[in-house]
Amino acid sequence: MDTQTMEDGLMARQISRVESRRGVIRNLSAPQGSRLFAKEQSVENLSRAARESKILNRESYIAIAAARDGKNSDFKNFISICGCPSCTLRRESFSDKNLRADAPDCAWRAGSGSLNLNSESSCANPPAAKNSHRKALILSDSRKGHENQSIAFCELRGLEFCICKIAYANKFLKLCSYALDFLGLYFKIFKCDLGGGGIAADYKNGSNLNSSALNSSVAPNGTNSNAVSYSASLDAASDRNLNFADFDLFVGAGSTTYYALKFYARRYAKPSIALMYPKGYRKDFSVIIAGAHDRPKPRANLKISPVSLSFSRPQGLYKPQRKAVGFIVGGPNSCFEMGDEILNQIEGVRAQFVDCEFALTTSPRTPRATESALEKLGWDYSVIYSREPVNPIGDFLAQCEWVFISEDSVSMISEAASNGSASVAILSLKRKDAHNKFDDFISALVSTGHARRYDEALKKTAKYDLKAFVREIKI
Repeated sequence: MDTQTMEDGLMARQISRVESRRGVIRNLSAPQGSRLFAKEQSVENLSRAARESKILNRESYIAIAAARDGKNSDFKNFISICGCPSCTLRRESFSDKNLRADAPDCAWRAGSGSLNLNSESSCANPPAAKNSHRKALILSDSRKGHENQSIAFCELRGLEFCICKIAYANKFLKLCSYALDFLGLYFKIFKCDLGGGGIAADYKNGSNLNSSALNSSVAPNGTNSNAVSYSASLDAASDRNLNFADFDLFVGAGSTTYYALKFYARRYAKPSIALMYPKGYRKDFSVIIAGAHDRPKPRANLKISPVSLSFSRPQGLYKPQRKAVGFIVGGPNSCFEMGDEILNQIEGVRAQFVDCEFALTTSPRTPRATESALEKLGWDYSVIYSREPVNPIGDFLAQCEWVFISEDSVSMISEAASNGSASVAILSLKRKDAHNKFDDFISALVSTGHARRYDEALKKTAKYDLKAFVREIKI
């Protein structure tokens, strides 16, 4: 028998004697000829409860219970048995650290080196509950339409969530993200910002759309003009205060988020959920949810929806006094122009619903001339976005009999087709091309009875069940 084997046997017998005397060490199952070593674990608040610490030996485990406050000699004996002079039990205070409000003021700790108070195994910041996929981190590019799709996914899925802003310091770094992704290389070449006020601060503790702060600031198909600030200290602080390992999955929409989505999903071995079709990047996300109008190529991890993800609820901005008809007006884009044709259609609709009251909202893209012309028609309720940037669409969908929407916005039409109770009709615009992606999108909704065109018979429309679609996706 060699010297090493004798040392191993002596070590095992010592541990066995400590077990019989003190009852500290449980489930001694390792063979005498095995080499034991301790895997350092956090020991949390010994004055309150015992924690398990693991001794790894291939497939064998020794579970030990930490001693209570003032009676830690057994745990010290165990450390000394391991034969490691650096394994000392010490009390570390972190009352002045930036931690969660419910964290204790101090912890007992074995080993040398600094205590990472926000690490995955830190006793001050324990991992999230092990319920399957219950907490999501949304990576946002600060574009409101993209961010709202991510929020909608979490709401429809029943997830708690936080929002982290993602951006690149310059266009070159974003261009590099495409090349690095092609090569399968992932580095932190982007900036992340959890704080700085606004939505990131509002949702830092995992709250959700129950806060009115979100919907009240979201305009139809609008964007968030708040710039993300950057500095090395901000980036370091964001990573230190946010425990990425606590999240069960990562969600993102928009090209700015896709590389970061892969970076964090790979680093923490968690699912990545890409919303919209990630053009230019490899399609090896855990799940991709794309609209049918993007014409994505079939893949095993691709889920195709006839509408964009949305989640809408009334904000209390509009309460009709009788039957109501709502009008949601967008603006010109790469496919459409906006002129007098929208005004003529609105006047025609109003003539058909003479016994109803009328409500209007414009959007950030609505031309000022169109807004001025619409104001002259007279309304029971109206939002002119250039003067009052609020979003009453949720109220329109819940309170109106019908909503009429200009055909220039996939997001607004999707929201109307899958939320509330109002029937949906589409107002046409002057087009720049004979055929575009909006035509296919709207035609699909009309064929399934989820929308009507203005010039068709106005029969009531059905709602697409987005919640069922999202919850059936296996992650």
